[in-house]
Amino acid sequence: MDNISKLYVLMINHGQSEVWLGTESTEITNRRVLASNEVRNVIQRLSPEAFEDFYKEWHVGLGVVATLSVPNLPDIAKELKLRSEG
Repeated sequence: MDNISKLYVLMINHGQSEVWLGTESTEITNRRVLASNEVRNVIQRLSPEAFEDFYKEWHVGLGVVATLSVPNLPDIAKELKLRSEG
Protein backbone atom coordinates (compact mmCIF):
# COMPACT_ATOMS: atom_id res chain seq x y z
CA MET A 1 0.00 0.00 0.00
CA ASP A 2 1.27 3.47 -0.88
CA ASN A 3 1.40 5.76 2.16
CA ILE A 4 3.21 8.60 0.40
CA SER A 5 1.19 11.80 0.28
CA LYS A 6 0.48 13.18 -3.16
CA LEU A 7 -1.35 16.12 -4.62
CA TYR A 8 -4.34 14.95 -6.63
CA VAL A 9 -5.74 17.26 -9.31
CA LEU A 10 -8.92 16.51 -11.22
CA MET A 11 -9.65 18.78 -14.17
CA ILE A 12 -13.41 19.38 -13.99
CA ASN A 13 -13.50 21.59 -17.06
CA HIS A 14 -10.92 23.77 -18.79
CA GLY A 15 -11.38 26.52 -16.21
CA GLN A 16 -11.72 24.61 -12.94
CA SER A 17 -9.88 21.84 -11.16
CA GLU A 18 -10.52 19.99 -7.92
CA VAL A 19 -7.45 19.51 -5.70
CA TRP A 20 -6.68 17.54 -2.54
CA LEU A 21 -3.85 15.78 -0.73
CA GLY A 22 -4.05 12.08 -0.09
CA THR A 23 -2.54 8.64 -0.34
CA GLU A 24 -3.74 5.71 -2.42
CA SER A 25 -6.34 4.89 0.24
CA THR A 26 -7.05 8.09 2.20
CA GLU A 27 -7.86 11.72 1.53
CA ILE A 28 -5.79 13.84 3.91
CA THR A 29 -7.33 17.22 3.12
CA ASN A 30 -10.71 18.47 2.08
CA ARG A 31 -11.15 18.90 -1.66
CA ARG A 32 -11.17 22.41 -3.11
CA VAL A 33 -12.31 23.64 -6.49
CA LEU A 34 -9.92 26.24 -7.86
CA ALA A 35 -9.26 27.96 -11.13
CA SER A 36 -7.07 25.68 -13.23
CA ASN A 37 -4.74 28.61 -13.90
CA GLU A 38 -4.17 29.04 -10.16
CA VAL A 39 -3.27 25.37 -9.76
CA ARG A 40 -0.93 25.50 -12.74
CA ASN A 41 0.79 28.69 -11.57
CA VAL A 42 1.45 27.40 -8.04
CA ILE A 43 2.88 24.08 -9.21
CA GLN A 44 4.94 25.68 -11.97
CA ARG A 45 6.40 28.24 -9.55
CA LEU A 46 7.09 25.90 -6.61
CA SER A 47 8.09 22.78 -8.52
CA PRO A 48 9.37 23.75 -11.96
CA GLU A 49 11.38 20.52 -12.32
CA ALA A 50 8.26 18.35 -11.88
CA PHE A 51 5.81 20.64 -13.68
CA GLU A 52 6.27 19.33 -17.22
CA ASP A 53 5.50 15.69 -16.32
CA PHE A 54 2.57 16.75 -14.14
CA TYR A 55 1.16 19.01 -16.85
CA LYS A 56 1.22 16.22 -19.46
CA GLU A 57 -0.69 13.90 -17.12
CA TRP A 58 -3.15 16.62 -16.07
CA HIS A 59 -4.09 17.60 -19.62
CA VAL A 60 -4.84 14.11 -20.92
CA GLY A 61 -8.53 15.00 -20.69
CA LEU A 62 -11.39 16.08 -18.49
CA GLY A 63 -12.09 13.76 -15.59
CA VAL A 64 -8.52 12.45 -15.40
CA VAL A 65 -6.83 12.66 -12.00
CA ALA A 66 -3.19 13.73 -12.17
CA THR A 67 -0.84 13.29 -9.23
CA LEU A 68 2.21 15.12 -8.01
CA SER A 69 4.65 13.86 -5.39
CA VAL A 70 7.53 16.21 -4.65
CA PRO A 71 9.59 17.03 -1.54
CA ASN A 72 8.03 20.50 -1.20
CA LEU A 73 4.47 19.18 -1.28
CA PRO A 74 3.61 20.93 2.04
CA ASP A 75 4.50 24.29 0.45
CA ILE A 76 2.27 23.58 -2.53
CA ALA A 77 -0.59 22.48 -0.24
CA LYS A 78 -0.20 25.69 1.78
CA GLU A 79 -0.31 27.85 -1.37
CA LEU A 80 -3.45 26.02 -2.53
CA LYS A 81 -4.97 26.44 0.97
CA LEU A 82 -5.58 22.71 1.45
CA ARG A 83 -6.60 21.95 5.02
CA SER A 84 -6.62 18.65 6.85
CA GLU A 85 -9.97 17.02 7.39
CA GLY A 86 -11.37 16.85 10.88
